[in-house]
Amino acid sequence: MAPVKISFIVSFSSQDPRYPVENLLREDGPRPWLSCPQDRSRHLRAELQLERASPIGYVDVGNCGCAFLQIEVGRSSWPLDRPYLTLVPSVALMTPADSKLDRNRCGVRMFKEADFLALAVGQKWDRLRLTCSQPFSKHSQFGLSFIRVRTPLDPQPPQQGLVGASRQLFLCVCRSSREEEQLKCRLQQLEPGAQSPARLSRPARMVLSAARSRALRP
Repeated sequence: MAPVKISFIVSFSSQDPRYPVENLLREDGPRPWLSCPQDRSRHLRAELQLERASPIGYVDVGNCGCAFLQIEVGRSSWPLDRPYLTLVPSVALMTPADSKLDRNRCGVRMFKEADFLALAVGQKWDRLRLTCSQPFSKHSQFGLSFIRVRTPLDPQPPQQGLVGASRQLFLCVCRSSREEEQLKCRLQQLEPGAQSPARLSRPARMVLSAARSRALRP
């Protein structure tokens, strides 16, 4: 799992000059991208260029007054008229009541692969399109305070050393067990009265114990 840096802003629909869309590029602390105070469309859109084409495993978003957010993905090599694929379908970041009362504006949503649409999972993307809206409050500014993108978790490599050691130990145990059985049979032959290993004489049991200890040594 590695962070994927946003290189630059490809395009945007609106911004407040005091809170420009370039704030989404900042890594020294969140500062919001907000809509222009004179914009009455109640929609915001921005396209972001990622530093490299990567599969996307996680997207963390800081809200700043948006009621809804949709995330789409694409590639810089695509023609301009090719539609992007939906990564995260439109999700609610604020309730209508909170939007109207201008409360609970700031929150964080963390999306993972289970939240993504299947067509966009596992492929490499270098473009993100963010579409925000706030239809419930006609006058408040809205936008996002940050966005962070990360690749999926790295697959765990097979633990060859552990597997090999376990197999070797298994073979050693099997070999030791066979040798122990052979030793038991030989000792019982030397002591005809011992019908089972438990009835071996004390010296014979000491020989058997010593053989076990030697077999367990590394």
